[in-house]
Order: sequence, then C-alpha cells, then structure tokens
Amino acid sequence: MFFLGIDGGATKTTAVIINESGKVVAKKTGKDSNHSIIGIKKAEQHLYELIRQFKKKISYACFGIAGIDSKKQYNIVYSKLKKGRIGKLLKCPILLVNDSQIILPAIGENGVAAIGGTGCNFYAKNNKKEARASGLGHIQSDQGSAYDIAAMVLRASVKSYDGRGRQTLLEKMVMKKARIKNMRDIVNVMPENTEKKDVADYAPLAEKAAKKGDAVARQILSAAADEYVLGIRAVAKRTGLRKFDVALAGSVFNARPLLRYIKNRIKARIFIVKDPAIGAAKLAMMKYYRK
Repeated sequence: MFFLGIDGGATKTTAVIINESGKVVAKKTGKDSNHSIIGIKKAEQHLYELIRQFKKKISYACFGIAGIDSKKQYNIVYSKLKKGRIGKLLKCPILLVNDSQIILPAIGENGVAAIGGTGCNFYAKNNKKEARASGLGHIQSDQGSAYDIAAMVLRASVKSYDGRGRQTLLEKMVMKKARIKNMRDIVNVMPENTEKKDVADYAPLAEKAAKKGDAVARQILSAAADEYVLGIRAVAKRTGLRKFDVALAGSVFNARPLLRYIKNRIKARIFIVKDPAIGAAKLAMMKYYRK
C-alpha cells in the first residue's frame, strides 16, 4: 500500500509517497498551493499537475496546506479536493489539515510543531488535546516569519539610511540585492502590493549581517526567536504539555543565530524537519490503519 503526503505552501508544494514501512518511494516538487494567496482555482491546478505525475495507486492521502485557518477555508479547499479532478484522480480517502499539523508526525505523535516560512504557525498535540496559534497572515499575526524578518530588515535599512535609526550593514546589503544606488528607490522595487514571497526573500540578509557582527541584525533575529518561543510555549500550555519535543520546519530556521536563540530559551528536544511532506504521508498512514 502507498500513502501520499502533500506539503503545500506559499512558495512551493512538495509531494511524497511512502510505502507501509514508511519508506519514501517517490517525491516531486511543484508550484505554490496556498489558495488564500493565489486563489482556489490556481491552487487546485498546481496540486493536480503535481499529483498526476505519480503512477502508484494511493490508499490514503493527506494534504497539509497553508491557509487552512478557519472552517470556511477548510470547506472550500476540501470540497475542491474531494469533488474535483484531484478526487477523481486519487480515488481514495483524503485528509485535509493545516500545514502546521504535518510537522509533528515526522518525529512522533505528541509534542509541538512550529513552521517558519513566508508565514509562521504553531501546533501542539497531547493525545486528544490540540492547540494552534498564529498563522493568520502578516497583518493579524505571523511575527517571526520570513516576511516579518524581511520587513524588519527593510525598515532598519531605511532608518539607517535616513539617520532615524542605528547604522547597520543591512543598508548596503538591501541596496545591493535590490540593485539600487539610492535607498529612496526601494519604493520602486518593492511597492506596497509586492507579493509576500518577494518580500520574504530579504529575510536571509539578517543572518548574513549578524554573522558579520551587526548589532541591528542580531536584534532582529533575537526578536524573531522570541516570537517562536512565545508560540511554542502558548500551544504547549494550552494542551497541558510539560516535557515535550519540538519539531521545526521552514527556511527561517536555517538562520543559525535564530535557532541558537530558540534552543537557549526552550528546554526541550528540538528537531529540524526538512521534509514536512513525509510527516503528511505518515499522518495518512496513521489514519488509514486507525479507520
């Protein structure tokens, strides 16, 4: 038997198939599938184009999709998956969850998971108790996300240029990346309606500057780490977890200073999950054998 796991985000979508022993037998990567950003029709198209590349008969499928943050959003996406082309293609039971819920199964059943990508999300499970936090977009929440870090980087660089803030290496780094000679021109490169993932591309500059000893960059990463600590503690408390493991997934945790800050502030075993789609496939397998 084979189980399909989907990790659908704002930047890309990864799909894996595992067999009943948990071994990955196939893997594909495709376009973004967050319907709240690109729309449900385009999200379905991207998912369909990815899944139809697999030739194996699937026994159970789990879709962990970013943007599934309310019952209304769940109903919209699930209906499209089950009744549309994807459901006809798979012809098997489909489980749809928020992408934060597929991280933990990669390391175990109970504990805390945190996503640090373009957005951010927290999820905890303690047997039958579950809790989620953040993940409602850059306006309402998602502090600590790549988008949020990038926004702090951009603001710090402009303030440095203006003389309204502390001098930082980020100023020259941003200008170089944006290919501008005058910081005032950043508004032409990144207008107000710039896509989230294009803004998030500036987040790695924080780590680069921090490695060179830049105090402003270090402060940005420390502030982002604080948000992950708050989120992890919040969902752990709501589910009654005391001693627990933490699974982290997403590009934000590639920043070593930020990861170090988190490890220093959270007394728990921390695991980096490099491929959350495997967690989705394992969740599908768990559901299949428990049905």
